[in-house]
Amino acid sequence: MEETIFFNLGNALASSKDEKELIRTAQIEEDRRKNLKGKLIIVHDEQNNEHLLFNLDDQVPQEKATFSYKIKDQ
Repeated sequence: MEETIFFNLGNALASSKDEKELIRTAQIEEDRRKNLKGKLIIVHDEQNNEHLLFNLDDQVPQEKATFSYKIKDQ
């Protein structure tokens, strides 16, 4: 089941066209953030064929400055 969520692009922690590279980045970031709240999530920007890493807590309601993304990996 796909879910559409909204983020401000400026809140991305990392981005890459290579999904495997971004997964490695997410694993490293998760190790650094052991004591912090929030869940990391990878989404796919279909327009630019790019994968982005966000903190799920940075999700925002839909507005003009936000973009919709499909969840790839949690």
